[in-house]
Amino acid sequence: MQLTTEELDPIDDVTQEALREILESDVFGKFAILAESETWFIQAASDWQPTDECKQFLKQNDSDPWILEYHDGDTDTHFRANGYKTLNDVLDAFTRYLIRDDSWRSNIDWQVANV
Repeated sequence: MQLTTEELDPIDDVTQEALREILESDVFGKFAILAESETWFIQAASDWQPTDECKQFLKQNDSDPWILEYHDGDTDTHFRANGYKTLNDVLDAFTRYLIRDDSWRSNIDWQVANV
């Protein structure tokens, strides 16, 4: 799988260790995409804004608010996680996606995204 981020060059055949190191270091920028193909991927983007909602999320979770989405190539449907996620939530979902542990789908409430 390929990891693409805002600040780093794409990494083909990313390993679990490299994925963890990059996402934990917070040097990758404001988005990350882990793609199996053009139609199968999971992605996350920071949604930090100077709003009370974002400030409260940061205070409660010690993390910027992240939007987490995936695209299902079989149905060509784009899904978004309900509510903000922490960077640790993103790392967990990306790691499970990378190792093909389907529990990333059931551990999060998803809705069809309007894209």
